[in-house]
Amino acid sequence: MSNASSISSVPTISNSTSSSSSLSLCTLSKLMKEYTETLTPFEQKGLAIAIHHLGPSFDMKRSSGFVRWKESKNSS
Repeated sequence: MSNASSISSVPTISNSTSSSSSLSLCTLSKLMKEYTETLTPFEQKGLAIAIHHLGPSFDMKRSSGFVRWKESKNSS
């Protein structure tokens, strides 16, 4: 689908740094890529819309879907 390719080409890492985040930028980038690969086509379209509409204010690492996915991954 074209939506999946458009998501991977959009930068999703915010320039701001969070003091509460202990993940390296490389690790965070890998986790976000892994997360987007687990999304259904419908969810990928929603993500693409969010990125488009929110622009530079979109921060995937703070999105509810990514946070829930990361927590469930860590509990496994």
